[in-house]
Amino acid sequence: MRYSVLVLTLTAGWSLGADDKADAIKTEWDKLQGTWQLVSVETEGKAPSEDLIKKIRVVISGRKHTVHVGDQTPAKDIPFAIDPSKTPKEATDTLPDGTTIKSIYELDGDTLKSCVAPPGKDRPTKFECKGGNTVRVFKRVRG
Repeated sequence: MRYSVLVLTLTAGWSLGADDKADAIKTEWDKLQGTWQLVSVETEGKAPSEDLIKKIRVVISGRKHTVHVGDQTPAKDIPFAIDPSKTPKEATDTLPDGTTIKSIYELDGDTLKSCVAPPGKDRPTKFECKGGNTVRVFKRVRG
């Protein structure tokens, strides 16, 4: 009998933990929704022109994002998953061909910073432009 109570108590605790994680993920998704303007980007010490940077926006809607470069849309409705319980927080994009792009991110109010590995490579552990990783900073577009 004691064993049954212990098992039930532990199981209830695990399900509460899972619910807490699901709530944290939902809250994080809510914070990420909207349009994000690229303000800086760097890969291996190199950055594109300021003119190009000003043209790039990412729109997060639901659990997908779309990349806009001026009037063009080079990546549309790309599904991605997040795990805000990790340190640093993690995101994984899944491209139409099944390739994954692993990244870390930091959300601070209206600033979104990410470090993205090249497709198919290991997730970065720090916000560094090494090994082909790209560090990007976005600002939320209001209105």
